[in-house]
Amino acid sequence: MSRKITMAIAGMHIESGTFSPLRSRMGDFLALRGDEMLTRYPFLADKEFTEIEAFPLVHFRAMPGGMIVREDYETMKQEILDCLRALEKMPDAFYFDVHGAMTVEGSVDAEANLLASIRAVLPEGVVVTCSQDLHGNVSASLVAMVDVMTTYRTAPHVDWMETRERAVRLLLRCFHEKTKPFLAYVPIPVLVSGEMSSTEYEPGRSLYAPIAKESTTPGVWDASLWVGYAWADQSRAMASVVVIGNDRNAVKKLAEKIAQRYWDARTKFAFITEAGPVKWCVEQALASEEKPVFCSDAGDNPTAGGAGDVTATLKFLLAHDDFLSAKRSAIFASIPDQAALAKMISAGVGQQVEVELGGKLDPVHGSPLTVKGTVVSLIEGDDAQGVLKCGGVKVIVSGRRRPYHLRQDFLALGLDPLMTDLTVVKIGYLEPELKAMARRHWLILSPGGVRADYWNLDYRHLSRPMFPMDQDFSWQAQAQLFGGES
Repeated sequence: MSRKITMAIAGMHIESGTFSPLRSRMGDFLALRGDEMLTRYPFLADKEFTEIEAFPLVHFRAMPGGMIVREDYETMKQEILDCLRALEKMPDAFYFDVHGAMTVEGSVDAEANLLASIRAVLPEGVVVTCSQDLHGNVSASLVAMVDVMTTYRTAPHVDWMETRERAVRLLLRCFHEKTKPFLAYVPIPVLVSGEMSSTEYEPGRSLYAPIAKESTTPGVWDASLWVGYAWADQSRAMASVVVIGNDRNAVKKLAEKIAQRYWDARTKFAFITEAGPVKWCVEQALASEEKPVFCSDAGDNPTAGGAGDVTATLKFLLAHDDFLSAKRSAIFASIPDQAALAKMISAGVGQQVEVELGGKLDPVHGSPLTVKGTVVSLIEGDDAQGVLKCGGVKVIVSGRRRPYHLRQDFLALGLDPLMTDLTVVKIGYLEPELKAMARRHWLILSPGGVRADYWNLDYRHLSRPMFPMDQDFSWQAQAQLFGGES
């Protein structure tokens, strides 16, 4: 093309659990506006993308949490629309940068709602690309509004930047080939959690391994497989496949092949590590001769949408004889509690305090726990944290919900999982650095808004039949076709 391809960029990125009483507010989102957003897309400076003139509008991203308060969602959506309308000229293309599992109060398909509002502002013919997390819940309504889309191929997610780049490359292909591809979409009635579908373990590894090569099939531009997000009680929550390309039959055939392969593997999905009640997991961990060991307080995992302050697992640890007597040592990461942390900061390092810990963000699945201990370390500022030593347990108390995925997260507080008998983290599968440290790992089937045994949750709006909630039904992959304009 002789002139630049103008591309506006905007989106909202959050994974929203509907079983948590926690609500996500606008203040929970990091807002990047204008050129601040370009840190998300450094590849746009590469020679391959010099024909694109990017117009970054605004991008909102939050840690996984509960449903977004409707008023706050509407405020963020309006800012996106206002920024789009403020452009001197409407763009040739639009990059819809989202997670895919957003839930808003009163809306069953938030991404589709947002894109429909954006599409209403954009002129007809604008090419829309979309990138998502593989834990997104994809609807036919959304697929019908995009021209190209793609998703991660790894969990834990290490290919997020590669996926964004691929989304823009696919958009460029529409312009180079002067066509909009066909999109073949197959929803798969299987719903599994991230703790069962990591691409580092079977069957996830074998299901995702062929996709890159299959994306080079003649007539195919890209193939994407979503696991879905299990803790959203809505009809679009399930696995899905989208294949795009310029050959109608090729994309349909490949989409059905990938979807059928996933369905055929459904009974092979299992927790990626041993799982059980807290008592059993802790006993196994303490008996292990291999160190260091980790346990996941999986039901209250804030990186999956849990509130993060359910105290059931911590209560068990604090009452355990080995930890009461400080015969054994443990790290508990963590409980977000601003009031408790403020009391610790006021007391200072070395001082004893009594706090009512947790049970405030999620009073449905737990209650505050009275804890007495000694403040052994503090970090003040925007990311305030502290450590409360209670017998042999060192409890991390944070001012806000945050993950503990790196060894440095612990070292900064004077803690080291490598030198501790047991480290309990509010997480599901271990992120890469923790996994590299752990010699053994157990998954606690604990209470919370994202409990690992999700099939016991009270789903009201899920499409049925759905595996594993329903077992005795047959299914055959059949693709729905969209797009294909020249």
